[in-house]
Amino acid sequence: MKKIQSAAVLTALLAGVLLGAAPRVAAQIYPNDAGPTKIDVSTYPKEMQKTYEEFTKKCSNCHTIARPINAQFVEMSAEEEAKARKEQPDLFTDTRIIDVNEHAWNRLVKRMMAKPGCPVNKMSGKRIWEFLVYDSKVRKTGANAAAWKAARLKLVEDFQKKHPADYARIFPK
Repeated sequence: MKKIQSAAVLTALLAGVLLGAAPRVAAQIYPNDAGPTKIDVSTYPKEMQKTYEEFTKKCSNCHTIARPINAQFVEMSAEEEAKARKEQPDLFTDTRIIDVNEHAWNRLVKRMMAKPGCPVNKMSGKRIWEFLVYDSKVRKTGANAAAWKAARLKLVEDFQKKHPADYARIFPK
């Protein structure tokens, strides 16, 4: 009887995973995971608002949506970065808080798409990448930079206190 029950439970779990009923959860934790799980996109262009919905639905299949929402990455072209270095040099002082890179989101989206079972196809990946680039510039630079830095610093400091081994793994000296 126990074997039958165990087989039934295993079959149900496997069916749920194969049918997409049970979202997968990433095994490692990050400071980002403890942050907000929503973005107010009401002032974003309509296309970005639409893509935000797609992003939250698809990306939360593999990890908490807080992970990309609270990530330190900002993708800028070389020209945008040069301008930002002149106008906002404090953006570049601590990569744990803001990590400006010309291809940050592009690389991450492509890496996620390559994972088995990822529900993001090429067209969806392009839209999600465009959203992440747009959103990170809006929420993490310019007039919003100070608020972002304060919130992100708190996430990182709290994470370091609660998870020192994981902190050392993510931010090696």
